[in-house]
Amino acid sequence: MWVKAFREPGKVSPPEARAISSSCVRLAAGERVGEHVTAAREELLFVLEGEATVFVSGTATAVPAGNAAYVPPDTPHDVANVATAPLVYVYVTARLAA
Repeated sequence: MWVKAFREPGKVSPPEARAISSSCVRLAAGERVGEHVTAAREELLFVLEGEATVFVSGTATAVPAGNAAYVPPDTPHDVANVATAPLVYVYVTARLAA
């Protein structure tokens, strides 16, 4: 059994995990992750505090605390904090089965 707090920024994944990876991210007002692609991985974002603005294929979607957002594999996306309060979220990526 593996247990770890997840509200502080940084890696959350168990060391023995083979197909999943996760981290906690904290963004100040006006910060963004930057557009990227999670190649061959699905991604779920769980917003813990604040409100994330998730950009997928040029479309911005507001994701408030208590909600999750799904990003399909090989999809360019970005996460931004356009609000004035801090944004804290956990993302989990899962490698597609071979």
